Amino acid sequence: MKIGNTIHDFETIHGQSKIKTLEKNLAIEKAKVEALSDVQGKITIEKTDSSTIRFGLIGDRHIGSLYHNSKAIQSFYNYCEQEGITTIYDCGDILDGHKIYKGQEFELRDLGFESQLRRLEKESPRNIKTRFITGNHDASFKHLAGISVGTTIQEIIPEYEFLGEEQANIQFDTPNGKYVLGLIHPGGGSAYAISYRPQRIIESLEGGTKPNMLANGHFHKSEVIPSYRNVCGVQAGTFQNQTPFMARQGLAAHVGGWIIEIGVGKEYNRIKTEFIAYYK
Repeated sequence: MKIGNTIHDFETIHGQSKIKTLEKNLAIEKAKVEALSDVQGKITIEKTDSSTIRFGLIGDRHIGSLYHNSKAIQSFYNYCEQEGITTIYDCGDILDGHKIYKGQEFELRDLGFESQLRRLEKESPRNIKTRFITGNHDASFKHLAGISVGTTIQEIIPEYEFLGEEQANIQFDTPNGKYVLGLIHPGGGSAYAISYRPQRIIESLEGGTKPNMLANGHFHKSEVIPSYRNVCGVQAGTFQNQTPFMARQGLAAHVGGWIIEIGVGKEYNRIKTEFIAYYK
């Protein structure tokens, strides 16, 4: 056997193996994209026999961070269970991600996607459903390694339902009509006034497409604007204590979550909000 032929055969076999590996990886990525397209931009319909809607609302847990408040989030879930809450909506940044800003990797308790996912699985209760969107910290794993964070969390933890990347709308069909809850995880930094960014976001919504309530994460603030352009704006709070990055920027962390009750009427809507705050 000639050496040249042997090298040629090896290169052929190696090349075919590499092609098969690439085809397999491509099929996996295609499946992830298709799974994401099934939820992204779609309205989730929730039919209910009651015109009273009750749910928990949270955001910005940042699991994996040294500053993630594990004790507080578990206490909040326990409180929700005691209050008869069966569903919690999460406005994103469930995981702390990787290399979001310079030095962020040195503020992590759990390094990497798998370790952060396992901590989420360990901390998540099995008796309350969590419906969630992902945020920019979650998306860091997608940008660095092509991981579909939302669909993976949904696959690993049965109690979690992925609604979309960075935004989603949930339409409650009640006997008195529909009520739309919007979830959003916007970009950009905080402003001098707590209400400034939520107001600008609501101002940017097109007429006819506005939800009845818009809940946002990202800013780590808790706030309710009862009616602005006929939208109730809610900032979801956070379960991450103030980080060194936030301290340098002069940003406070409003640690806690909401229990929200909405009475859908034929002539008016009644909104009751309760913020459960946690302090060091």
